[in-house]
Amino acid sequence: MKKVILFAACLFTLSTAVNAQETASKPKSEKPAKEKLTPAKRAQKSVDELNAEVTLSEEQKAKVLALATNRAKGVDAIRAKNKEQKENKEASKPQLDSVRKVYRQGVKSILTPEQLETLKAKHKEKKAAGKPNSLDQD
Repeated sequence: MKKVILFAACLFTLSTAVNAQETASKPKSEKPAKEKLTPAKRAQKSVDELNAEVTLSEEQKAKVLALATNRAKGVDAIRAKNKEQKENKEASKPQLDSVRKVYRQGVKSILTPEQLETLKAKHKEKKAAGKPNSLDQD
């Protein structure tokens, strides 16, 4: 009987030690690589998110898609130009903000007053919850 208990205790200790080594070898913050979306896919994602917030007509979707594509391409061009130098990244923030501002103004001119009110209300809700709004993402 003592041999069985001793054998079970050794087996338990050995399995615990092996399991502990397996967990220590795996990095804790192992995240899958984030897929880099093309400007067209990012633009379509922006249109889909905006459509989910305020229902867009087909004509509005086409116009917003054109604006979002221009924004995504502009942001990519600015980031590519300033990719290597950290001080240029800081200097590019006003350029990025101006590209985003043009997009936001364009979207606001496309939406109806009712859609604008709905969008503002949803953005206030998101801001209260600490989430970014769809017009600022790229």
